[in-house]
Amino acid sequence: MTHLDEAADRQRRFGGLDRLYGVEGARAIRGAHVAVAGIGGVGSWAAEALARSGVGELTLIDLDHIAESNINRQVHALASTIGQAKVVAMAERIAQINPACRVHGIEEFVEPANWPQLLPAGVTAVIDACDQVKAKTAMAAWAREHKDDVLFVSVGAAGGKRLAHKVDVDDLAATTHDP
Repeated sequence: MTHLDEAADRQRRFGGLDRLYGVEGARAIRGAHVAVAGIGGVGSWAAEALARSGVGELTLIDLDHIAESNINRQVHALASTIGQAKVVAMAERIAQINPACRVHGIEEFVEPANWPQLLPAGVTAVIDACDQVKAKTAMAAWAREHKDDVLFVSVGAAGGKRLAHKVDVDDLAATTHDP
């Protein structure tokens, strides 16, 4: 595809973002590099939303593989993707949505010993969607040190909840399951 074809394709797919955020805002979104740690029940939906929003580069971090039990809550979990690495299935899905998005898959679990070495240079935002307390605390500590350079969002403790209006913002130490 030539540069002109890519620009026309981007305009057809994401032209509405120019109207919504302005040309400069949409350009900033295309220039963003977001890392999503945990490509499961929250992270898969976040990654897809980022791709549909025109984000230009994504790094997906997860060592897990898709299981049949994931189908009810993970956007990349389909009969055809069972057994596939979550980062691979998500990258393939993103390529269908936003072919211009550069996707890097890192098949690792986030652990205090390997964070932040998993992050490639140039990341502008990190979404923590993992379900391990030690990983979350390592990422949060790193985020405090880099708060001026990288936007950091941590999510969790919503597993098994049916009433979204009863989910509260609280300290990680106050969570009882599915951090």
